[in-house]
Amino acid sequence: MTRLKLNNGCQSFLTSVATVRKKTFNSLTLALVAGLFAANLRAEDLSAPIQKGADASADHSTWFSFGPQFGLNLNARFNYLGNLNSASPGPATGGGVNRIYDDGFVRVDSSGDAGGQTWNWGYQPGAQLQGGTLILHGSSSPVISTLSQNDDPNPGFDLAFGRRFGKAPGGQWGLQGAFDFTTLSIHNNQMLVGAGTLISDAYSLGGVIPPNAPYAGSFNGPGPLLGDTPTRTTTPEMIFVSGQRTLDAQVYVLRGGPYYEFFLGKRWSGRLGGGLALALADTKYSFNSVSIINNSSGGAQTAYNVGSSEGAEFQAGGYLEGKLLYAMTVRTSLFAGAQYECLGTFSRNAGNEQAQLDMSNSVYVLFGVQLSF
Repeated sequence: MTRLKLNNGCQSFLTSVATVRKKTFNSLTLALVAGLFAANLRAEDLSAPIQKGADASADHSTWFSFGPQFGLNLNARFNYLGNLNSASPGPATGGGVNRIYDDGFVRVDSSGDAGGQTWNWGYQPGAQLQGGTLILHGSSSPVISTLSQNDDPNPGFDLAFGRRFGKAPGGQWGLQGAFDFTTLSIHNNQMLVGAGTLISDAYSLGGVIPPNAPYAGSFNGPGPLLGDTPTRTTTPEMIFVSGQRTLDAQVYVLRGGPYYEFFLGKRWSGRLGGGLALALADTKYSFNSVSIINNSSGGAQTAYNVGSSEGAEFQAGGYLEGKLLYAMTVRTSLFAGAQYECLGTFSRNAGNEQAQLDMSNSVYVLFGVQLSF
């Protein structure tokens, strides 16, 4: 795992780049919709009569639509924040146990800790030497918090293809298929405060003068011997966690199902539809946090926690859709509408933390152009 520390200037620059990219994406999408609309407005279509109703011509029963969409209620949850349980100091009593600390280790050696002593131990400068003992430390904390956040609206686009197959009371029915794309980047830098525990284990040196830190013994030895049974004390701590958490995602959705189109006048119509939705979410979660640990004796420690993970996950769900259409010509219509999608939750683990993209109740607002042929 590579540790990376971003200063405030770098974070501001990356945020600015993401904002410019989102604005550019929206502008290009709107320009393409306008271009398709203008290319299909012909003089003879503008002057042709508009037919709406059950007696409308069967011509132009196939249609294609394109337009931008904006996702709402796409929520990110950041879980297991403030989890500092990287040390594994083991049980409070007993020898012959492998123990890992924030500033050292005591492990079983090749002799099986004969005589209750081991040469397979080590310590860092943060450990304490007091008289004839070596004191090693391990900080632990429960999960401080779970945070939820969204950065609505999230831009994307919608491509749909459909065909009318028959008449229905007050309108017509058909089948449609669609491809949707949404991109999002959700950031969180909220500071967290929680309670933890500092474990201090004291080991007898048995009169041995320890090597200077940093020191690390080996399994096979030989080396200076350390008693393998600790005397433990615990101290309450306050933990302050600050940093940056980012969830980036590109979501690809295939939708398909029946629809019902009903007529509201000479040029106006409505459309209701629903069916199956299949989603692939390509997600990346990265975090860079700093934990300041203050114990009741007045001591303080600083721990750095950096992680990143990316990958794709598939989910199946459903959708409901409603649109309002206005016929500009016999072949070209404008539309606006909304979609509701239930696609579940996508999870991404990185180090001790987890990010989730909740799309179980997402809503999309969309508009664009429909071309009939």
